[in-house]
Amino acid sequence: MLIAETKTPPAGWNSFDCYMGSINEEQALANLELFLKKLKPAGYEYFCLDAAWYADGDQAWNEQLRNVGQCRNMHIDSYGRFVPSPVNFPHGLRALADRCHENGVKFGVHIMRGMPRMALEQNTPIKGTDFRARDIYDPDNFCPWCKYWVATDASHPGTFAYYRSEVEYLTEELTVDFIKLDDVVEHPDHVALFGKALDSVARPVLLSLSPGAEDIWRGSWKEYVPYGNMIRVTPDAWDDDRTNLIKLRRWYEFEDLSGPSLWADLDMLPLGALQVTIPPELALPTGSARQSKLTPIGKKVMMTIFAMSCSPLIFGGDLPQTPEGDIALATHPEMLRCNRNGVVGKRVSLMRRIDVRKAPCKEDSSHGWLGIFSLNSDARRVKLSASQLGFETIPPLYDIWGEYPIHIGPEGVLELYLQPYDCAFLKY
Repeated sequence: MLIAETKTPPAGWNSFDCYMGSINEEQALANLELFLKKLKPAGYEYFCLDAAWYADGDQAWNEQLRNVGQCRNMHIDSYGRFVPSPVNFPHGLRALADRCHENGVKFGVHIMRGMPRMALEQNTPIKGTDFRARDIYDPDNFCPWCKYWVATDASHPGTFAYYRSEVEYLTEELTVDFIKLDDVVEHPDHVALFGKALDSVARPVLLSLSPGAEDIWRGSWKEYVPYGNMIRVTPDAWDDDRTNLIKLRRWYEFEDLSGPSLWADLDMLPLGALQVTIPPELALPTGSARQSKLTPIGKKVMMTIFAMSCSPLIFGGDLPQTPEGDIALATHPEMLRCNRNGVVGKRVSLMRRIDVRKAPCKEDSSHGWLGIFSLNSDARRVKLSASQLGFETIPPLYDIWGEYPIHIGPEGVLELYLQPYDCAFLKY
């Protein structure tokens, strides 16, 4: 059953930034136990496995095989649906889902548009129909970056039947509460089919939509609202301070569209220990095992953006190896209050490369939050009038990250000193 809306942006943990296309039972349970201790008390509720929970082995082995044109062993059932790897998950995913549910946490997995290549190769039957995998194969709309899924033809009735069968398995057998559907934003016809398939099952499921090679455009937004709960509007955002500029731009482009019916998702929080299974000698374009390379300023700016844009908060680091400082940023009480206020902040002024955003409290608009973002490559003293901050008179202000009240001089102007690409996160 599709969840109609989420009043606050979803918050959780996802395995991609730390394990990419591999995670095993031991690693998942270790992260879940720390999730329960460190993130769940702050309101994080979704625990999600990203790609290839149906594949044997780890990411390092996967990269070695790819270099010689091979692929890891993967597992499907008789109806062509991916099932958990018995090697990486000897007790299956249902046991992990049960552990989540016993502790008040919701469980999620990642899948892709289309069907497994293995289903096409074996020409598996589609449950409840006379169709087989080759009947619904679409050779013209393949995913350019994932070779073990293939495209299906949205106009063929067997594609909806396959999606319905897939959703039945995920919700009834694995008891998932969250599905991250990837490589689908450029294919709204598949979004609609998958959404209708979800609406045919009893279990409530939150649907997260991700793009493939292109960004979502504003004009397509209305096509996703009936089906999705969150939709990624940025490319993959790793631990580089420069991605904050992309996030600021995309937040502005969707500030009047994002909300409880469909949240604009600025991708995961690349905090803590990342790509932990990638040794230095196998360094990918996205890097190898490391702690987040975001600078202290970059982390502060990113969390301010996520708070005020009401982007979903999906923690990406391996929790056993993540420093407490990064956990503290992701669970900062005032940051969370702003994010869960559920009112997307909007730009009130942009002048001399200072971008001011404002998010009023939904219960009382005389209170709220300000984000003042420097787009300058040098440190700068900034003076802002009441009108540039969206007020007639500047009210009392409190610096959230600095934890001190802001002094406003007798001339009624806010003065700040901002480092390059820095920000101020203020409560009024």
